[in-house]
Amino acid sequence: MIGMKFSFVSRFISVCVGLLVPASALCQNVAADWNAIGRNTIVIVGQKPPSSSGIFFAYETVAMYDAANSIQRRYRPFAVSVDAPKGASVDAAVVAAAHDVLVHYFQGQQGVLDALEANSLSQIADSQAKTDGIAVGQAVAQRWNDLRAGDGLEAPIQYVWGHGPGIWEPVPPFPPPVTPWLPYFKPFTYAHGSDFRSQVPPPPALNSAIWALDFNLTKYYGALDDSLRTPKETEIGQFWSDHPLAQYSSAIGRLIADHKLSTMQSARLLAMTYVSYEDALIACFDAKYHYAFWRPYTAIHDADTDGNPFTTPDPNWTPLVVTPGHPEYPAAHGCAAGSFAVTIAQFFHSDAVPTHFSSAVTGTTHDFPKLSDEVQEVDLARIYGGMHYLTSVLEGNVLGEAVARHVVSKYFQPLER
Repeated sequence: MIGMKFSFVSRFISVCVGLLVPASALCQNVAADWNAIGRNTIVIVGQKPPSSSGIFFAYETVAMYDAANSIQRRYRPFAVSVDAPKGASVDAAVVAAAHDVLVHYFQGQQGVLDALEANSLSQIADSQAKTDGIAVGQAVAQRWNDLRAGDGLEAPIQYVWGHGPGIWEPVPPFPPPVTPWLPYFKPFTYAHGSDFRSQVPPPPALNSAIWALDFNLTKYYGALDDSLRTPKETEIGQFWSDHPLAQYSSAIGRLIADHKLSTMQSARLLAMTYVSYEDALIACFDAKYHYAFWRPYTAIHDADTDGNPFTTPDPNWTPLVVTPGHPEYPAAHGCAAGSFAVTIAQFFHSDAVPTHFSSAVTGTTHDFPKLSDEVQEVDLARIYGGMHYLTSVLEGNVLGEAVARHVVSKYFQPLER
């Protein structure tokens, strides 16, 4: 069994330190490597859904950031600061912190993670600095894990949906409500999931012109068959149906490599991005389950109940992309894209940051010269996919941007000298 475990690991370790990705993958430092290991642990093997995957990325990367920062002391600690011996290895601290947090939440993967940690640490020369760095990382991880105990992760909360005009209910393939506990989960940078609800107005009234526009855009551009989409628009809709954390974590890894960021810079970028991302998703899901607005599938099938003369039902309508199992408004991907753009722009002090995304669904790549270009395409993709309405993705952007501005203005800032 042990031999099989290490054989599995050796098939995936690339020339980068302990990287659970093909050998062709980009890498720059141990923070980038453990971002990729986190992706494999959380998304690929752990199968965590898009709505909650960011929690585990935030757990891991905050520990990496606070461990590195405990040694270099360049920024405000996020949650934990420990006394570090002078000269302690930042790389060793980051590896130990990332490993210990991931093992804490994914105990079934400990064997693989232990092997990857050993491989990462083997690239660092044995010394007192290495020993001290490992101790720093372990201490930070332990304190961070303790601080997050009882935060509501995957709490057994049930959600009972209704039925009627404007009310969300599951649509084919009828999955149960996804992460109904997320609105009650303890955010990383504010008190309660409802704290940003005032940023999100109610969805459009069903008798309004805005609702008719939203409805018909998705009806005619988001249908599986007989759609007004071009082939390129169909590819866009399918491209962004991949797991968003698989796509965003890969894109951040590419940014780290392109900009040749140090371990400390990389850990800061990763922690900023994932904390902003998940705190945006928590606020988004609070609004989703509060407003409980119906998905296009239900709205288009039951349009004769909405009281709007400019919407007509189609009992055979099917979306291009399978609809997620949670209420429609606001769009979670809109929240995520808005958060990502603001955080990355803040880090690099510009919207003009070229980004590179890939999709396992389409096997294609998309490159964007500006962060706002990616946001716009994500918004359109949710309409082309038949899962969302225009108002929902735009309001999602506003919410995600608001949360990200809150995070980057109050956390991860340089220490005053």
